[in-house]
Amino acid sequence: MQGPPFLGAEHDTDVGAAPTSSTRCYIVCSTQRSGSGLLCRALTDAGSAGTPTEYFNAAVRDALTRRWGCARELSAYAAELCARRTTPAGLFGTKLHWDQLEQLRAEALGLGRAEPEFEISDRFLASLLPAPTYVHVLRRDVNRQAVSFWTALQTGVWSAPATGGGDAEDHAPYRFEGIDRCRRLIENAEVHWDRFFRFNGVEPLKVVYEELDANYEGVIAALLARLLPDAAPVRLPPPWSRRMRDAHTDALLQHYAEDREIRGLDDPLAPPTHAAEKVAELERELILLSSSRSWRLTRPLRSASTFARRAAERR
Repeated sequence: MQGPPFLGAEHDTDVGAAPTSSTRCYIVCSTQRSGSGLLCRALTDAGSAGTPTEYFNAAVRDALTRRWGCARELSAYAAELCARRTTPAGLFGTKLHWDQLEQLRAEALGLGRAEPEFEISDRFLASLLPAPTYVHVLRRDVNRQAVSFWTALQTGVWSAPATGGGDAEDHAPYRFEGIDRCRRLIENAEVHWDRFFRFNGVEPLKVVYEELDANYEGVIAALLARLLPDAAPVRLPPPWSRRMRDAHTDALLQHYAEDREIRGLDDPLAPPTHAAEKVAELERELILLSSSRSWRLTRPLRSASTFARRAAERR
């Protein structure tokens, strides 16, 4: 099992070197296996965008509070984060999966583990990460994303260095129910991110994994220009990690796609031929899927049309 990245002191900013009054924050809003790891490593390699990682992951938080000798209480930890991980240019970045945002909100507001409202205001972030820029990383091929998620869960391998070998030695078994649950968890998180952005009037910066994979330097350069408009262009090293796709995952993907077709399951992200009909289909599918515990949607109808429109935008 791999440990979280970027926890070493070499990624810290000297205390007092980061500005305290002009810190700008950005949040990489992600789902598992969306390409967020590739994106965050690229931003770290750029040298000017900080070291975005899952700072509110419990393992990361425990490791950093021990090393820094700070309190684990949320406000104290957030203050130490900004002091230690804000660049001299005043930029701090972090990454959040949807479930981590829910947990962060519950802790900040003292809500325990209750199911959050379907509409979540971002006001609770004001004292932790003021006025953040949101960067939404997503993946068009959700079937392959689900297979990747399932494979990582089964093997414990979430990334591998580019200098490594080819196919992994440990292969995940095929299990339709497991892969499909991974897909539903991804879709659920995307619905919630979409609702969060729209409720808070946010137009996030968008990074699509397939575009990042095809044009690594160009996509990162465009994002850096938005995050740091006055910064000089940088030349990135090649990606640290390699694609986890191999012959076995291709076989899992084909088997899963065939099983979905046999079961008559539509792809919610397929390009609609008739927009109104597709919206209606997605509304029906979301109502059915919301009955599953893994979806955790409390008012699915309020998001179905939005999700349908966002699905069309992905193509």
